[in-house]
Amino acid sequence: MKIVFAIILAAGTSSRLGFNKLTVSIDGESVIRRSVKPFLMAELHKVLVVTGHDHRKITKELEGLDVSLIHNPHYKEGMSTSVKAAMPFLEGTDALFFHLGDKPFVSSRSIKLVLHAYREFKTKIVMPRFDGKTGHPVMINTSLLRDEIGMLHGDSGLREVIEKYKEDVVFIEGDSGNLYDIDTIQAIDQLRERGYRIEENKC
Repeated sequence: MKIVFAIILAAGTSSRLGFNKLTVSIDGESVIRRSVKPFLMAELHKVLVVTGHDHRKITKELEGLDVSLIHNPHYKEGMSTSVKAAMPFLEGTDALFFHLGDKPFVSSRSIKLVLHAYREFKTKIVMPRFDGKTGHPVMINTSLLRDEIGMLHGDSGLREVIEKYKEDVVFIEGDSGNLYDIDTIQAIDQLRERGYRIEENKC
């Protein structure tokens, strides 16, 4: 395998919360920063973060990290526009990790397991699965995504592509970090109950 990039999708409006979930602080570190850092490993050549809503705040949260920022001006039209916004920056890549910026508990171990499965099985798509549910990050062959980019519309992300090629998907055993996202007040309250120090940046 030649070149692998990670693409972190961080453009959403957090409409269900009413404030930007990506800037919520967990034990002194923002959700988006925690979501990005595990991908900063030697096995990956570059980490791209696609911003949209509150892009200045997201940029500030990622200061000091070796990431490249892509602004998606069409973020209100759904997650698929963020995937499309990243496409011009993927020249020469063989495979891509896609991860959601509101999943701050993904581990470097699970990232490496997905990468190993992609290499081992020489497949087109690899996804972690835990407790019967599929999670993130998703690893996908770049050529496949280029061929099928026209399938992406609205807030569907990669779902249509994964469904079309479901026979080519390899699943690895993940953990709760592959599933847990910060999407509701209840999710934030759960973290407090688990002993995490949470600060909500509503400004």
